[in-house]
Amino acid sequence: MKWYEILLFISMFIIAVIIVYHIYKMTELDARSRGFKHPKLWGLFASGGQNGEGILLYLIGRRKYPSAMTEAQKSDMEKYKKNIGISLVFLIIVSIVFVCMIIFTEL
Repeated sequence: MKWYEILLFISMFIIAVIIVYHIYKMTELDARSRGFKHPKLWGLFASGGQNGEGILLYLIGRRKYPSAMTEAQKSDMEKYKKNIGISLVFLIIVSIVFVCMIIFTEL
């Protein structure tokens, strides 16, 4: 692997970690507003897993609890959603560049 391929791969990894962190914070904030007993544990549970089974279980289980978010919590939630969207755009761009670099440097 060339240095730029390694740099692109590390960039993809860092962006993926940022996305997982924001999912953790969103889930923790939502669990706290709904009155769950251990919101950090729910955030960790929802952000982990390869197939998203944690977030699915959280989304199914949270239906029983009404949300009581304050305006500050709602603005934080919107900030996390925006950051995830921006991170996904960067991840897609870096992934496309990474794949193009691999394909066209092998020719």
